[in-house]
Amino acid sequence: MKILLASMELKSLTGQPMYTYNLAKGLIEKGHEVDCVGLDTGAPIENMLEELGADVFNYVQFKTFGGHYDLAIISEDIPQYLKCFTADKIYNLCHSMNECDRPIKDGITGYITPRTQISDHWGIEAEIVPIPIDTDKFKVKREKQDKYIILAPCSREELRKPMLLNLISRANKDTEVWLVGEGTLKEAENVDNVKLFPPTTDIIDFMKKADEVAGIFIGTVTLEAWAMGIKTSVYDEKGNWEYVEPQKVYDYKEITNKILNL
Repeated sequence: MKILLASMELKSLTGQPMYTYNLAKGLIEKGHEVDCVGLDTGAPIENMLEELGADVFNYVQFKTFGGHYDLAIISEDIPQYLKCFTADKIYNLCHSMNECDRPIKDGITGYITPRTQISDHWGIEAEIVPIPIDTDKFKVKREKQDKYIILAPCSREELRKPMLLNLISRANKDTEVWLVGEGTLKEAENVDNVKLFPPTTDIIDFMKKADEVAGIFIGTVTLEAWAMGIKTSVYDEKGNWEYVEPQKVYDYKEITNKILNL
């Protein structure tokens, strides 16, 4: 099969690009041809996808040639993609309750959401396809640190700012907060027990040292922590949070089969 995976960005190591990466990995391992397109593309995800064998295009390139696909999955509310290609089946992946994941109204075969709470939020009937995780990758030995470590692997941007500000307030002499990702946050600079790290392709090296992993909504970061048996705090967009008990984590190979059976 020839399959298209389209999203807003294929650049950072955040939830949606990693969803695309893990799904592309499973599809390619099954012998399918995968094209990936994003409005914004670049390293490191673009390079990682190409190493798998996927072809990666930015929207400007893609809209000049398009093509026909057996299956297309469009993540996020980007209806302009529909003008660029044809497909036997086109599914809109509504990844979260964030406004950017609002369902595309027209030209869609059906919808996919990771959890029923998301389909209920948007008022749509959807196939429930959990977030794919490379579970074998997270079977590593953890390393205890001198202090309690709260890890937040995410970009430092406006959506996550309330979460990040709350995390900073939780730092104290016994607790360190590690913020790993791209972007700036002046409020976090030169704060005792808050450490800023650049984005990394080896987040496991940080996670194995963490006592707690914080993330916005229940996304890829939360599931990766569960795969390692790490305590998780889940935030909303206003900075409110709660501890969430681990749930089942689905391996990318299992999710690939669900996608192919749509």
